[in-house]
Amino acid sequence: MSDKKYDAVVIGSGLGGLTAGALLANAGYSVCLLERNFSLGGAASVYKVGDLWVEASLHQTSDARNPRDVKHHILSKLGILDEIEWLPTGPLYKVKGGPIGEPFELPVGFEAAHDALAARFPDKSAAIKRFLGEIEQIHDAMWTLKQAREEGSLAKFTRGMWEVEPAAAGWMNSLDEIFTRDFAGAEGLKCALGANLAYYGDDPRKLWWIFYALAQGGYIASGGAYIKGGSRQLSLKLAKCITKAGGVVRMGRLATQIETDADGNAIAVRHVARRTNDADERVEARVVMANCAPAVAAALMEAPARARMEETFGGRPLSTSLFSANFGLSAKPSTIGMTDFSTVVMPSTMQRFDQYGDGATAMADVPKGELPLHTIANFTAVDSGLWDEPPVLLTVLGLDRLDNWKSASKEEGVARREAWLDAIQGRLEQDYPGFSKLVTSRLLLNAYSMSSYLNTPEGAVYGFAPLPPEAPILMGFPRTPETPIGGLYLASAFGGEHGFNGAMLSGAEAARLATHRLETNGTE
Repeated sequence: MSDKKYDAVVIGSGLGGLTAGALLANAGYSVCLLERNFSLGGAASVYKVGDLWVEASLHQTSDARNPRDVKHHILSKLGILDEIEWLPTGPLYKVKGGPIGEPFELPVGFEAAHDALAARFPDKSAAIKRFLGEIEQIHDAMWTLKQAREEGSLAKFTRGMWEVEPAAAGWMNSLDEIFTRDFAGAEGLKCALGANLAYYGDDPRKLWWIFYALAQGGYIASGGAYIKGGSRQLSLKLAKCITKAGGVVRMGRLATQIETDADGNAIAVRHVARRTNDADERVEARVVMANCAPAVAAALMEAPARARMEETFGGRPLSTSLFSANFGLSAKPSTIGMTDFSTVVMPSTMQRFDQYGDGATAMADVPKGELPLHTIANFTAVDSGLWDEPPVLLTVLGLDRLDNWKSASKEEGVARREAWLDAIQGRLEQDYPGFSKLVTSRLLLNAYSMSSYLNTPEGAVYGFAPLPPEAPILMGFPRTPETPIGGLYLASAFGGEHGFNGAMLSGAEAARLATHRLETNGTE
């Protein structure tokens, strides 16, 4: 067994862990990152199944080139913003079916979004303008407050506190409550504004309004983007920031223990070779960045520390999981009329926006009737750099739960996956005649796949459920990377908000807190 020392050890190479590790390495601290898999990025990766390249999770993110995008400052600080090619995906999405009926496209930009929505729902024009103005103000206020904290600017802090009034007014509301306040009965309009809810959660009655405003505000302000070469390009760039600064990135290393001292502080990580379960090593660390769920980190600790983690995090509900049906095609989807990057399809049985998550239990059985709400991601609608030649990837994704699959035997699970692939392919054939003739391979990943690959409880892809806080805005954001264990931080979506941006923000905040501890030697 070898014994090494670093300022920071990062467990996991998802975007949160990579961001935390890169920022700490950039600040001059020694960093060792341990990844149990043999590829980087977690959900932000691309992998091969047979001869088909599959995008693990990312279908669209807000464009980081906008100075007010949450990723812009992080990537600029690391010097890699312009090393990544951000491909605009056009309108944020097309949505059709359900209460909205005929297809509607939500364009980029608050003014353009208002004009398109007002043209479709003219009787709600004034309400739409107020609603979008509120989202824009919340988005800008949070950005101003972030800048004020980083720069120590009293003027920006004062301005941010003035701008944040709409956030304070709706701080404890759900998205459904705000939608009802502004658009009662206008179900088509609600669907037009929240069609991509699956990028954040599954139930507008429980989704925190402020989180929606920040996330959707970022999309509308910056536009959607796909990273040329796939999301792995961002993961590789972040990893390179660590190694360029003298840090170490080790793959195929499974963390087996987080050691704590007599005062309950994290002081070391033990890890082994994942394939052989040998080559035990111990790495001392002044801080440990856990790019995982609190329950996963807690399982690596002795009973007293584990109990403290369970007391802090054990009662928090988890987010939704997802399925993704991946089709390898012999030609680009544009040959059969599929030209949009992102299309949300709602079933006719969905007549209210608050029914958005009703289909999350559909995969507990074989397909019956219409497909549940789903999104089609057509990666060749942009110059992705991955599918110029066949097989070409087309992905259909939607809500799922691990409970849908827990009781199924292996044979039952395989048969049900095939039945769902048949149903999804059949719907695509119905909407785009000729689709089935293009299919050369297909693969269904479900909540169980997400749980296994990402090592996340119940396949929760977005960390904790994005519930409204129970305390007013003066108490601050309800989620933080801090844990009850000194020197241990959650550099993942479990330590903040959800999705691509949320994971990176959580990693950045974890790095900020860790830096303060390193600077003060843990005395504050």
